[in-house]
Amino acid sequence: MAGRNDLTCRQKSAEVTEILMSTFADVVTDWIYYTSILAYNGDADLSQYEMPLLAFVTIGALMAVIIVIGLILNICGCISNKTFSRILAAEVMLGDIPQFVLTGLIQNEIKTGGSDISLEAGLNIAASAYNMFLDVMQMCRMEDDTTPEEEGAEEKKDEEIIAQAE
Repeated sequence: MAGRNDLTCRQKSAEVTEILMSTFADVVTDWIYYTSILAYNGDADLSQYEMPLLAFVTIGALMAVIIVIGLILNICGCISNKTFSRILAAEVMLGDIPQFVLTGLIQNEIKTGGSDISLEAGLNIAASAYNMFLDVMQMCRMEDDTTPEEEGAEEKKDEEIIAQAE
């Protein structure tokens, strides 16, 4: 039975690592894209996008901090899986989707100036898409309203029932 608990612990560790890495990669690429827009010297006037982009890059960074705190609280059993799923959904709605829209609008503006999509824009879109995909997958995994401690208690009950049946 120890092997099953070890597997569960490894799965949880992998999920935590997956969430943290994708969230921070998304935040880093958001900032890289923002700085590339500030340094843009082409024909298109991008000044109208600077403040909205800064706002959503900042929101994305704050959401990353909230996700780390929420993840710690979820692992400790202080918040339920359902609450953590809502935090992930907020990140998708407030961070990833606005980045898609703004990057698309900015790249459309730049493209009318004669160039294709920039490397920074491609990385930003890819990181946001990957982060959004992983957040949705994590929300599907955490669909029940239990805390990790309650999940462990349920597994222990299952193990006791199996032991009694044998």
